[in-house]
Amino acid sequence: MHCASCNILVEDKFCEVKNVRGVKADFRNQTAIVSYKGHLDKEVLNDTIKLHGYKIANPSSIQEDQEPFLSRLIQSSAFFVIFLILFFFAQELKLLPSFSASAGLSLTVVFILGLVASTSTCMATSGALFLSTIGKFNSGQTSVGENLIPAISFNVGRILSYGFFGLLVGFLGKSAAQSFQLGPLLMGFVAISMVFIGLDMMKLFSFSKLLNFGFAQNIFQRLEKGLIKNPKKTSFLLGAITYLLPCGFTQSVQLYALGQADPFKSSLIMMVFALGTTPALLAIGVASSFTKSSFYPMFAKAMGVLIFMIGLSYASNTLSLYGVDINPAQTFSPKVNVLVKDGVQVASMSVNARGYSPNSFTVKKNVPVRWIVKGEDVLGCQGSLQAPALGLRKTLTTGENIIEFTPKETGLIAFSCSMGMFRGNFLVI
Repeated sequence: MHCASCNILVEDKFCEVKNVRGVKADFRNQTAIVSYKGHLDKEVLNDTIKLHGYKIANPSSIQEDQEPFLSRLIQSSAFFVIFLILFFFAQELKLLPSFSASAGLSLTVVFILGLVASTSTCMATSGALFLSTIGKFNSGQTSVGENLIPAISFNVGRILSYGFFGLLVGFLGKSAAQSFQLGPLLMGFVAISMVFIGLDMMKLFSFSKLLNFGFAQNIFQRLEKGLIKNPKKTSFLLGAITYLLPCGFTQSVQLYALGQADPFKSSLIMMVFALGTTPALLAIGVASSFTKSSFYPMFAKAMGVLIFMIGLSYASNTLSLYGVDINPAQTFSPKVNVLVKDGVQVASMSVNARGYSPNSFTVKKNVPVRWIVKGEDVLGCQGSLQAPALGLRKTLTTGENIIEFTPKETGLIAFSCSMGMFRGNFLVI
């Protein structure tokens, strides 16, 4: 077992068996204590969980993952290098837009993460709930239409729930982004969390075993017990509560959505992720067989590397707020030579959901600068502008925002949003 979702699924499936009175599963110790009355056949228990990729083993036959740490490290490093090469090739061929953290995961990539997540053992509990809403399709007593309605209802509930909570997460991120004190803290939290989740998925560091997901697990199980009594009538709500399931994929996308600091963008990201999980839930048997295939561990490692790299990107954003730029992929527009009008250097820049444009200027030392910032879209973190070297911290408004300063020394004057996602600079000559 891999995480708290495994506990939920094993407990639920074992409790369906006649004579079982109680189950306490513990993924950290790879065990489940079953209390029963009368006779209990181990193979009957096995049959309830085999579909989801689990089996009962005798203590003497249980073997830990013997893959050497060095082998895991080499495989993950290889994926890291491959992703970097692909990224830089795509940039050179202009297949990608100018890099920024906000473009770190496109909606296509988020959808693919949803597809992968739906085949993981972390999401097996969603599959078990899904099966409970549509029956087994093996009795012939129900029509396809009767099963299709709760199946659609389950997935609609899942998608809308993810969108709703994504909206809440986005408002939280937006509130933090508007604070120049909370913004760096939020970005640092997102960076560290995504790095550790990526390491966990690469099997280089056991992140899930250090955290206690008991709170969310208990809420989910209490809701589930009430809803599962009549799953076809409560399929929408059963799908909605799957948001509470602890899963590394889901947590990484939640953190990414939080870092966007834009409620509607965060909501869209979470809905696209949930939409990505839908095909595999509809073909649960195919998803289960893929999980058991020899390709799946490597595939999961590759996704872990991707999440790890996004975490590093957020870490770079955090460091940039303190004047340290370690992101080799960060690009700036060509230097713009500002206009001089009545002895004042005038630099004009637009702000929208894509960031700052242009974001790189050349100015002369000891000549006043009039920086005109045109706010087109200031709802996200791009609406908070800071330039530490100038002592500048400003919340932008829609329309023209005027900032005046006189550069006293040659070199770069960096500026960014309050979370380091969007950046730019003045080259003083």
